[in-house]
Amino acid sequence: MMMMENFFRLSLISPFVVMVLLGLSFLLRIKVNERILSTTSKYFSLYMAFLGLGLFIMAWHYSPDELLLNDGNWIKFAHYTFELRFIVDLLGATYSLLTACLIGIIFRFSRNYLHREEGYFRFTFLLFVLWFGLNVVSFSRTIDLLFVGWELVGTTSVLLISYFYTQVQPVRHSVKAIVSYRICDMGILAAGAWAHHYLHSTDFTELPKLLSHDHGGKALIFIGIFIIFASLAKSGQLPMSSWLPTAMEGPTPSSAIFYGALSVHLGPFLLIRFHDYIENFPSLLIAIGVIGGLSAVWATLVGRTRSDAKTMLGFATITQVGIIWIEIALGYTNFALFHMVAHASLRTWQFLRSSSLIHDFFENPVVKQDVSIRRGLSFLSVLNPEIQRKIYIHALHSFHLDFFTMRVIRGVSYPMKMIFAVEKKMMNWDNKLLSRIIRK
Repeated sequence: MMMMENFFRLSLISPFVVMVLLGLSFLLRIKVNERILSTTSKYFSLYMAFLGLGLFIMAWHYSPDELLLNDGNWIKFAHYTFELRFIVDLLGATYSLLTACLIGIIFRFSRNYLHREEGYFRFTFLLFVLWFGLNVVSFSRTIDLLFVGWELVGTTSVLLISYFYTQVQPVRHSVKAIVSYRICDMGILAAGAWAHHYLHSTDFTELPKLLSHDHGGKALIFIGIFIIFASLAKSGQLPMSSWLPTAMEGPTPSSAIFYGALSVHLGPFLLIRFHDYIENFPSLLIAIGVIGGLSAVWATLVGRTRSDAKTMLGFATITQVGIIWIEIALGYTNFALFHMVAHASLRTWQFLRSSSLIHDFFENPVVKQDVSIRRGLSFLSVLNPEIQRKIYIHALHSFHLDFFTMRVIRGVSYPMKMIFAVEKKMMNWDNKLLSRIIRK
């Protein structure tokens, strides 16, 4: 187990060290040559892939045993303590290995794709932040620590959507993404607060055991509800689905790594991590299955009405992630993990291939322009043509999901605006009172 611990610590610390060094070079205005940056990223990716593979082999060998690490208290206030607790198991090691392999592929692809691009340094720095955040999420043992990595992933996602920040649309879509993220991220904060209040712990390994003592009665189901709610935005499930297809405004490599591979699968990852707790409430498993099923059907119908390749792949991703949710609801967590790895690998290849595939299709002399592409067997084929037409008309408008989500967001934001207005008034009164005191 000692070697396993060493591999884990190197896997966690290494991206953090590179992230800090790149951040310091930016603050000190030290320009890093693109060739040096790309070469360093290549060899670092190979190094991280070696660590991830070694950690995965050891986790597989010791499975189902887990390595539990406590690195002490970082913050202590009254009865609250922020502890660095990690868990090294097959689930976390698998996701960490997947992260190392796919980010390495993205670095290699970006070496040519973003050659001499103005924001190449910014793109590389954000990928290292993403790498560190994903490793924190993979090996976190508490809700409090998981929230740190969760926010790092969300922040890098939003910043890469607005990679071309001089254009209007990318900035608008990044705002849409961050609003969706922040609404659902409150679920993790609420789950942590609820668990601290009723169970006095947020440790994933302790929560199912504490649940058996019935500390809070039926109120403990809300921890599971908050976790499911937190998973909606990252995985693009209903009703927080409309932001994901619009997030394709960023560079193709970031679209591949975020919305085809790693970030979009954090929702199912969190549900698998919490499955031992959630399975004590059958109603929550039913809710997970229903949300996944509805999201898969919605994304399938809407995706059939889109014409650009990346948007179609975005809807296809929502469909597959919805199916993964169904597998988790049925209790097939190992199969769901295998599905996540296979789907992430396939989507990465499809996103990276999407732009050149279009050119290949039109430049290939074997393929004629008037060739129509026929879809396979669909459940819509059994319906009346008139009903199919009405369904596709609504699908063109995404079944008015944007209208619904914007109404909800405005409804949530209105009382917040009132609070900010009152706070601003009170600050003005305080300033006037302070100026009078100073004059006297």
